[in-house]
Amino acid sequence: MFKDLFKFKINTFSFVVSLVLVVGGWFWAFWALREISLPLIIHFSNVSGINQVGYFWDLAKVGIFGILVVVINFLISVELEKRDKFLGKLTSAFTFFLSILIFVYFMAIISVN
Repeated sequence: MFKDLFKFKINTFSFVVSLVLVVGGWFWAFWALREISLPLIIHFSNVSGINQVGYFWDLAKVGIFGILVVVINFLISVELEKRDKFLGKLTSAFTFFLSILIFVYFMAIISVN
Protein backbone atom coordinates (compact mmCIF):
# COMPACT_ATOMS: atom_id res chain seq x y z
CA MET A 1 0.00 0.00 0.00
CA PHE A 2 2.64 2.55 1.00
CA LYS A 3 4.80 1.89 -2.06
CA ASP A 4 1.81 2.76 -4.25
CA LEU A 5 1.27 6.10 -2.52
CA PHE A 6 4.21 7.79 -4.21
CA LYS A 7 4.16 5.76 -7.41
CA PHE A 8 1.83 8.21 -9.14
CA LYS A 9 3.75 11.47 -9.44
CA ILE A 10 0.92 13.81 -10.51
CA ASN A 11 -1.28 12.71 -7.60
CA THR A 12 1.59 13.04 -5.14
CA PHE A 13 2.51 16.50 -6.45
CA SER A 14 -1.11 17.61 -6.24
CA PHE A 15 -1.31 16.25 -2.69
CA VAL A 16 1.82 18.07 -1.54
CA VAL A 17 0.82 21.39 -3.11
CA SER A 18 -2.72 21.11 -1.75
CA LEU A 19 -1.48 20.31 1.74
CA VAL A 20 0.96 23.24 1.62
CA LEU A 21 -1.84 25.59 0.52
CA VAL A 22 -4.20 24.52 3.32
CA VAL A 23 -1.62 24.38 6.11
CA GLY A 24 0.16 27.51 4.87
CA GLY A 25 -3.06 29.49 4.68
CA TRP A 26 -4.08 28.31 8.11
CA PHE A 27 -0.78 29.26 9.75
CA TRP A 28 -0.69 32.55 7.83
CA ALA A 29 -4.18 33.41 9.13
CA PHE A 30 -3.21 32.58 12.71
CA TRP A 31 0.03 34.55 12.40
CA ALA A 32 -1.61 37.59 10.82
CA LEU A 33 -4.58 37.65 13.21
CA ARG A 34 -2.77 36.94 16.47
CA GLU A 35 -2.95 40.58 17.60
CA ILE A 36 -6.51 41.28 16.44
CA SER A 37 -9.08 41.77 19.16
CA LEU A 38 -11.72 39.07 19.35
CA PRO A 39 -14.20 38.25 17.91
CA LEU A 40 -13.00 37.91 14.32
CA ILE A 41 -15.12 38.88 11.35
CA ILE A 42 -15.80 35.58 9.56
CA HIS A 43 -18.24 36.78 6.89
CA PHE A 44 -18.79 40.28 5.52
CA SER A 45 -21.26 41.36 2.86
CA ASN A 46 -21.37 44.75 1.13
CA VAL A 47 -25.15 44.71 1.31
CA SER A 48 -25.75 43.78 4.93
CA GLY A 49 -22.35 44.35 6.56
CA ILE A 50 -20.97 41.85 9.07
CA ASN A 51 -22.98 38.63 8.90
CA GLN A 52 -20.94 36.29 11.06
CA VAL A 53 -18.33 36.66 13.75
CA GLY A 54 -16.18 33.96 15.29
CA TYR A 55 -13.00 33.07 17.09
CA PHE A 56 -9.73 31.36 16.26
CA TRP A 57 -11.38 28.00 16.82
CA ASP A 58 -13.57 28.65 13.77
CA LEU A 59 -10.44 29.07 11.65
CA ALA A 60 -8.99 25.91 13.19
CA LYS A 61 -12.10 23.93 12.23
CA VAL A 62 -11.69 24.99 8.59
CA GLY A 63 -7.97 24.15 8.66
CA ILE A 64 -8.51 20.71 10.20
CA PHE A 65 -11.34 19.96 7.80
CA GLY A 66 -9.17 21.02 4.85
CA ILE A 67 -6.27 18.81 5.92
CA LEU A 68 -8.61 15.86 6.42
CA VAL A 69 -10.19 16.32 2.98
CA VAL A 70 -6.81 16.63 1.26
CA VAL A 71 -5.44 13.47 2.88
CA ILE A 72 -8.57 11.40 2.26
CA ASN A 73 -8.88 12.59 -1.34
CA PHE A 74 -5.22 11.73 -1.92
CA LEU A 75 -5.80 8.18 -0.73
CA ILE A 76 -8.92 7.94 -2.89
CA SER A 77 -7.08 9.30 -5.93
CA VAL A 78 -4.29 6.72 -5.52
CA GLU A 79 -6.83 3.90 -5.43
CA LEU A 80 -8.71 5.35 -8.40
CA GLU A 81 -5.46 5.80 -10.33
CA LYS A 82 -4.89 2.04 -10.15
CA ARG A 83 -8.27 1.40 -11.77
CA ASP A 84 -8.89 4.42 -13.99
CA LYS A 85 -6.28 7.12 -14.65
CA PHE A 86 -8.84 9.79 -15.54
CA LEU A 87 -10.79 9.48 -12.28
CA GLY A 88 -7.59 9.52 -10.23
CA LYS A 89 -6.40 12.71 -11.89
CA LEU A 90 -9.88 14.24 -11.65
CA THR A 91 -9.92 13.61 -7.91
CA SER A 92 -6.46 15.16 -7.59
CA ALA A 93 -7.55 18.20 -9.58
CA PHE A 94 -10.68 18.60 -7.44
CA THR A 95 -8.56 18.41 -4.31
CA PHE A 96 -6.19 21.04 -5.65
CA PHE A 97 -9.12 23.33 -6.54
CA LEU A 98 -10.63 22.87 -3.08
CA SER A 99 -7.32 23.72 -1.41
CA ILE A 100 -7.10 26.91 -3.49
CA LEU A 101 -10.59 27.86 -2.29
CA ILE A 102 -9.62 27.22 1.34
CA PHE A 103 -6.48 29.32 0.89
CA VAL A 104 -8.58 32.15 -0.58
CA TYR A 105 -10.95 31.81 2.40
CA PHE A 106 -8.07 32.40 4.80
CA MET A 107 -6.84 35.36 2.72
CA ALA A 108 -10.34 36.88 2.79
CA ILE A 109 -10.57 36.52 6.58
CA ILE A 110 -7.19 38.22 6.92
CA SER A 111 -8.19 41.09 4.61
CA VAL A 112 -11.51 41.74 6.36
CA ASN A 113 -9.98 41.80 9.81
